[in-house]
Amino acid sequence: MINNQNGFSLIMGLIILAIMALLGVSIMSSGISSQKIAVVNQEDTMVFHAAQTANSSYVSTYHYDASHIVTTAEDAYWDSLPAPKNGYVQCTNEVGDLVDCDADVRLESDKLLKAKVEAFYHDCETAALKCLGNSWDNTGLGCHSFQLIGEGTLDVNNNDIADVGEANTHIEEWVSAVRSCNKTL
Repeated sequence: MINNQNGFSLIMGLIILAIMALLGVSIMSSGISSQKIAVVNQEDTMVFHAAQTANSSYVSTYHYDASHIVTTAEDAYWDSLPAPKNGYVQCTNEVGDLVDCDADVRLESDKLLKAKVEAFYHDCETAALKCLGNSWDNTGLGCHSFQLIGEGTLDVNNNDIADVGEANTHIEEWVSAVRSCNKTL
């Protein structure tokens, strides 16, 4: 009986090596895809929080500085739903204050993350809460409704333009604030 198994071990070894190489490439490709997905999710989360920070900064000014709200009521009153004026636009700096938007206003030290809010004043949505005459007069502050559109941008190129591949999001939020019509209260 003749033994014809010469070279069989070599062929089996090469087949197993090829299978292992394909398996390694597949696992590496899966890992790279997972990493890319994780980076996109992280960028989306960052710009979402930047947009929310812009909206929250605007709302928090109501407690210590009414100038932004007064300016919004005077300059960005949305008196006609089909054709609003331009909103009152401010950016949020690294300490959470509302400031005029320029190229240097960023949320963090890397100067990549920008937060902007555009606010519209919609007067009082509930007639029962209005002050005498209207809800915005010199004798007191009645109720106020604001539409806030927060924008968060991860501006990798630092050019203030939302380029392809840069994360960007908008959050629309409605805020109602009610205060006494008597300023002394």
